[in-house]
Amino acid sequence: MLKIFLCDDDLDARAQYAGLIKKAAKKNKVEITISYFKSGEELLFFLADSPNQADIIYLDILMNKLNGLDTAKRLRELGCSSEIIFLTTSEDYVFDAYDISPIQYLIKSKITTAKFEEIFNRAITLVSKKENDMFLCESGKNNIRKVIPFREISFFEIWKRIISVHYNGGEVFQFYSTMEQIENQLLHRGFVRIHRSYIVNMSYIMQFEQNVLILKTGEKIPIGATYMKQMKQVFANYISRTNIHDCG
Repeated sequence: MLKIFLCDDDLDARAQYAGLIKKAAKKNKVEITISYFKSGEELLFFLADSPNQADIIYLDILMNKLNGLDTAKRLRELGCSSEIIFLTTSEDYVFDAYDISPIQYLIKSKITTAKFEEIFNRAITLVSKKENDMFLCESGKNNIRKVIPFREISFFEIWKRIISVHYNGGEVFQFYSTMEQIENQLLHRGFVRIHRSYIVNMSYIMQFEQNVLILKTGEKIPIGATYMKQMKQVFANYISRTNIHDCG
């Protein structure tokens, strides 16, 4: 399900672009949800605590108070990696817009259905490529969606069906799942199951200490006896492939 946010202070424009988005999605057999925002301030407030809830953001530039360019800059500062498509009536900001790495700068008066669909498909392609390098999870409790680069994840742990993903040197995000489902998502990505309650990113392993694994983050993770042999073999293969020799 592709999550699309549409931010424009013009009600008629929102309706027009929503129609084009739905038409392109239907033609290309893509399931979508669209959320609507009437100002940059409203969009920023909604994304403040979880900036990567949208896959694609359609953003008008000429809005009252906070314009689309400043909104996009603040979103990037928050860590938002969503694909951004600018919509505007003016070409005056075209060079400023590219500092934010948008997919496209669309002039409202020049948009054709074919052009809109072309940009929509380009956005889908970029989102798909990004998802290959990202771990996606969603908290059912407050409906917060999290997109985390695999390289930033140090380990996963489970307690009573609640998965905690540890990432970015100390941050934690919790969601409902099973370790088996997580293992399937992590195939061939350098992770290893070391305990019935733990899966570890092998690039974070610093050393072994009896039945404990010490990570580069300083955290100590127990190694389950039934996982010891398999874990050592998987890690040895990983060391061989990556030529890493900094473990004890």
